[in-house]
Amino acid sequence: MSFQLVPSLFRIPSVPSLSPPDAIWRGKGSDEGCFAFNAGYTWGGHVIVRDGNFCPCLQIDGQKLTPVYTDINGYVYWQGGGYVYYTKTYGWVYMSGMFPGYEPVENYKFEDGEYVWQGDQFYTFGSPPYSPESEVEMRPRGSISESGSAKTLKAIWPRWAAKSGEFGVYEGKDGESGEKVKGLPQFKGGGETFLRSLNKDKGHYTYGRIHYASGKWVIGEVGSAGGWHEGSEPKADGGAVTFRFTKPEGSDAQGSDISVSFDKYVCGDETDTAYLGSVATWR
Repeated sequence: MSFQLVPSLFRIPSVPSLSPPDAIWRGKGSDEGCFAFNAGYTWGGHVIVRDGNFCPCLQIDGQKLTPVYTDINGYVYWQGGGYVYYTKTYGWVYMSGMFPGYEPVENYKFEDGEYVWQGDQFYTFGSPPYSPESEVEMRPRGSISESGSAKTLKAIWPRWAAKSGEFGVYEGKDGESGEKVKGLPQFKGGGETFLRSLNKDKGHYTYGRIHYASGKWVIGEVGSAGGWHEGSEPKADGGAVTFRFTKPEGSDAQGSDISVSFDKYVCGDETDTAYLGSVATWR
């Protein structure tokens, strides 16, 4: 359960009111398939999302529209019971029954002393919602300009949002449940700091000088003439762990027990190979 910073330029087609993140973190282990980045002030800062949820979804009449990362006139588009996309003629539109990118048709004629609107059935609006609390009214256009009713467009973003700072616990929002953690757990005890490793070594993490050896968790080296400490693996969601001072039989070495407890989640400094994706080879 951890995330790894990927030093690459993360880019998708433009999303209104959402700036591309400066960096993206890739989930490892149980977090595989998740990504973490800074979503900006209006969305609460740092978030964790599942693969594919790199920007908010939209909701119309209770129907969720999910983003498609294909450029249409410079922007992403959304699909689900219809399409929301950017047009050259009307700006942002919502319509169904046609393909995303289609330019809607609207015209009118003068009949029996009044204007009669004709064309496609679609809706227009200024820009998609920019925050969890914002809503946008969509105005009927084309053949439903007079007969249609306005619709409300909302933004929802299934995500885990940081509770306090970039590194630490994230809580589920907009359909995601439970908690996730970004960062490595750091422990303190006996005037020392013990930071958990990103990867396991022979099936076990290391915590600075705390490591698994000879079938037990120890600080120091088992069998050392100066003594060592024996305890159990520290856990972020557990209580303090006491490491008992131990020495070889007949040794005059002196030492005290060490109580180790969770301190906080922090950014580590290890590096590792990261798989980003695959592409086809041109032939």
